[in-house]
Amino acid sequence: MPRFTFSTYTKQRYYTILLILVILLIAATLRSPITSVGPLIPFFREELAASNSMIGLVNTLPLLAFGIFSPFVPKLSSKFGMEITLFIAMIFLSLGIVIRSLGGISILLFGTLLLGMAIAVGNILMPGLIKSSFPFHIGLMTGLYSVSMNIFGALASGVSVPIASIATLDWRNAMQIWSLLSFLSIIVLLLRLPAIRSSNKKVFVEVKSQPSKAIFKSKIAWAVTFFMGLQSLIPYSLFTWLPDILLTKGFTESEAGWLIAIYQLGLIPTTFIAPIIAARLQSQRLIACISGLLFFFGLLGITLTSSDVIIAFLILTGIGAGTTFSLAMMFFVLRTNTVSESSQLSSMAQSIGYMIAALGPFLLGSIAGWTNGWAVPLAILMTASLCIAFFGTIAGKNEKISFEPKSTKGEV
Repeated sequence: MPRFTFSTYTKQRYYTILLILVILLIAATLRSPITSVGPLIPFFREELAASNSMIGLVNTLPLLAFGIFSPFVPKLSSKFGMEITLFIAMIFLSLGIVIRSLGGISILLFGTLLLGMAIAVGNILMPGLIKSSFPFHIGLMTGLYSVSMNIFGALASGVSVPIASIATLDWRNAMQIWSLLSFLSIIVLLLRLPAIRSSNKKVFVEVKSQPSKAIFKSKIAWAVTFFMGLQSLIPYSLFTWLPDILLTKGFTESEAGWLIAIYQLGLIPTTFIAPIIAARLQSQRLIACISGLLFFFGLLGITLTSSDVIIAFLILTGIGAGTTFSLAMMFFVLRTNTVSESSQLSSMAQSIGYMIAALGPFLLGSIAGWTNGWAVPLAILMTASLCIAFFGTIAGKNEKISFEPKSTKGEV
């Protein structure tokens, strides 16, 4: 009997470690395929004969995919199980990353749409996976998840240009290399298959494919949604256009790539610390408001600065981005009572929120072309920052969202 108990414990620990690896690896795939694009724009814009609007579409398509495909993710998870759904998504993500760099602009857009749909699955399911698997360590695991996402997002920005500059490689190879992360996640999920099959717990069995109608009447739910959308709009706009903004300020392509990496490095400590702090606070209103203001002052400094001092403002912007992202993920958990409700709020906030965020790369690129500069686009991003601070004070209220119509409360 002691030997059996030890064996069972060892097996459980082994599968738990694999689950943590799954979370970290999938998190690593959720931004790197997108952040690797911005620094490479000068490499492929002329070759593919693409306009600013078309380039903006490259990072707008994933966000559109997030918004359109997100409502269907809970239904897929209900049918196949959470980890099997993630397994399928990682296969499509790998295919999308490889396909997008095999041809011209149409192939690039098709592969980007494919990977966007796959990333949408990870975006929706990861908060629920963390809540259901580590209910007593939500803050810690959300922090680790966010840190992994942003470390590899920063790495993708920083090394893409050096990889593309190697004599035997080009920008296509610099894009394809990030499929290695999704391949690794597939392998780890395969190793977890015995545990997945033997588990009696089927996550999201009762989750509806669409959020409850009552949630659309909740002021807090809408605040979380707008908070989610605007905090996504700014980073994805910067992933696309910050290299061009920095080039107009006199930095080289390589310097621009590393400066984007520095911006994302500002995310890393806050994406780990912010969820832990938020989980311990009864109300997150103050920290949510401050996160929007950090965004604002960081972007203001980027707008006004052309020297190396810009590094400080990039880090400040990164701190704002890291805090707002972590809070958005935490709100799905903190404003709900169950995994099912968390999934529904996540589905609403991410589907509508990413449709809002999708306006960023395309619209700002077009406005920059019309105005021959980046002053107006940056002013729009600063306005979005102040809106984040406003919606954060509502989303951070210590209150659970009601998922049932008021008229049915108390009924059996």
